[in-house]
Amino acid sequence: MTDRTAEPHHSLPTRALVLSTVGTDGALHAKPIFVMSALLGHSDKAVRDCLARLANEGLLVRDTGRGRGASYRVTAAGRAAIESDIGWAAYAHRVDAGLEPWDGWWYLTAFEVPERRRAARDALRRLLIELGAAPIQSGLYVHPHDLFDLVSQLAEHLEVPDAVRSFVTPSIRTGLPTTGSGEPTDDDPAEFARRIWPLDELADRYGALERRLASIEADAHRLGGEQLAAVMFAAAAETEAVHRDDPLLPAQALPDDWAGRRARQAFMAAHGAASAHSELYRNSHAMSSFVAEILRSLDETSEQFWQRWWPRFLDAYRSRLPPAATGGTRRD
Repeated sequence: MTDRTAEPHHSLPTRALVLSTVGTDGALHAKPIFVMSALLGHSDKAVRDCLARLANEGLLVRDTGRGRGASYRVTAAGRAAIESDIGWAAYAHRVDAGLEPWDGWWYLTAFEVPERRRAARDALRRLLIELGAAPIQSGLYVHPHDLFDLVSQLAEHLEVPDAVRSFVTPSIRTGLPTTGSGEPTDDDPAEFARRIWPLDELADRYGALERRLASIEADAHRLGGEQLAAVMFAAAAETEAVHRDDPLLPAQALPDDWAGRRARQAFMAAHGAASAHSELYRNSHAMSSFVAEILRSLDETSEQFWQRWWPRFLDAYRSRLPPAATGGTRRD
């Protein structure tokens, strides 16, 4: 039988691998990255180019050495980028555990930005999509949780503070089936969510991850430390990629036995196995922080969780806003 656990994953971005290997002390050593990247099918040039780009973006600073002998440290901006993914992953586990109950209302966020502020308009659109909101029509987005405070604060940062509006409704209909009498049926949250978000595609991606993570857990004891770290970092990056496309809907709006919940359970099991058999993986800042934050978040109230993570999410999103979006068009 072909061993698929250790097969190279060319689709894994080098950037994701590099950021996943930041140590618990914020340090990053190039040599292990080159070794793992080769196992995952990336060239040395791709790694060098990626490290240079991350340094140019202000996410990493080179301390000593060059090439394979270089050492870097993560900046505050780099740590914010890593922590944002960790925080949303912790939130996903809270949703799975029923710790973020839904009030049954749908929240609509609308914005209108003039053409001369196109960069700010595009930034708001990207932000809403990244937060998991789905477009209903041009300039109008829906989500089961209220995004207004976060979006409005970022709109203020973009110097379009009056651009955002928020509405709330218990019912939204977008071509839902009708009864035999021709009257619309009552809204079903799961049916509405399936129409608005690509849940079938997400379920397929989560299912593939679940199978891969189960394979890693089963084979962890026989894989070498660097090889195990490489395949687990790849699986972790793939998991985060799916998370970024997941609106993290409440249970009422999801199919029974949701694939995302199963994949996250599989990740925790694979993480435990990889930590036990790979020192390189065990010492990763991103991975150790990931599990520590999940465990901590599961012991918190919703208020406690958001008090800790709200300012960190806000800082992370602010740091990613394009400079061109923060100023108006020049007027002569």
